[in-house]
Amino acid sequence: MPDKKLVNYIRQQIQKGYNTQELRTALVRYGYNPQDVDQALRKVYSPQVDHVIHFSPATWIGVSVVFITVIVSVFFFMNISKEPAQLLDLNLESLKTEIEAGNEISFISEIDNLGSADRYDVELKYELINLESNQVVTFKEETRAIETKGSKTIKIMVPETAAGNHMVRAIARYSGQRAIATLPVNIEAASKVAEETKEPIEEALEEIPEVVEEVPEEEEEERESSGDAALNTFEALEKVENVAKQNRLEAEKICLSLQLQTSKDLCFNKIAEQTGDRSYCIRIADERTKDVCLSNIAKQTTNSAICEQISKDSRKDSCYMNFVIDKKDYSVCNKVTNQYLRQSCDSLKQLSKLNISEVAFYESLLNQSFIEFV
Repeated sequence: MPDKKLVNYIRQQIQKGYNTQELRTALVRYGYNPQDVDQALRKVYSPQVDHVIHFSPATWIGVSVVFITVIVSVFFFMNISKEPAQLLDLNLESLKTEIEAGNEISFISEIDNLGSADRYDVELKYELINLESNQVVTFKEETRAIETKGSKTIKIMVPETAAGNHMVRAIARYSGQRAIATLPVNIEAASKVAEETKEPIEEALEEIPEVVEEVPEEEEEERESSGDAALNTFEALEKVENVAKQNRLEAEKICLSLQLQTSKDLCFNKIAEQTGDRSYCIRIADERTKDVCLSNIAKQTTNSAICEQISKDSRKDSCYMNFVIDKKDYSVCNKVTNQYLRQSCDSLKQLSKLNISEVAFYESLLNQSFIEFV
């Protein structure tokens, strides 16, 4: 029995004006069995009436448009979702971080621009924090313009009274976002010889009135709160991850004990991940962290309704598209605000209605159509 697809293909090519000899030569050249081709040709010219579905040029155009739309839209979606305008990576590299108190520590601050924006300003703050007291010993601030990748040597003078295990924490702020990097520092107590040489000077300075630099209350409060919570954040997140499922109240107490709002946000996000409870996302103050938390919980609980609570449209669309791509849930297409993503969603929905055998048949015909150009 001749192959139906081959019969249909020959019939279509004859309707386009090709003669049987040309078709037979081309098909045999591309690997078809000569006997199969002859049987198909006889079937085409036999008097028997067959019910054959012919694909009009309009159908071909429609199928092609759907495939092209899907490819372009998915490519667009992947690019806009993975390349935000401003995104950076912050790293610290040690140069001289084992010193005596009263000397300078030095390290390299390296920033990589991972976003699509060509240039933007970044505010940097470097804090030296005592690991035992969790207090900020000293700090240094600067503003840098980032283009692609840049590194800079940073030097910070360590107070003479500082000793023990410390850590440098670098905080980069840009467009409402933050990046953090840390580096361990070991500070030895000042030598006795240095202390003895200082005593006469200190005695002489006792008669000089002490000049105290006034620090605005808000800045001083921020500095204190940064020191109190900075080094406890990582331990707190690890502890919350272990206790959240068994004892939510205990996990909440750990989060509330943190003084930095950023640390609290990360902590509540961790509880939400462990419990699948979106109510903890709502307690996050930072808008971006809250949106990411809600998107993750929506995916984790397979509940697309949670995406509606996301504040920013682009992140909300990304949440819905996760359901389209991963769960084949096309009911959310009309909720996508970006027109390109909505078109992509609708195209995927149309393709999902096609029978698998029909899709394979389309692909077979598309491949065989290249014979025309031989």
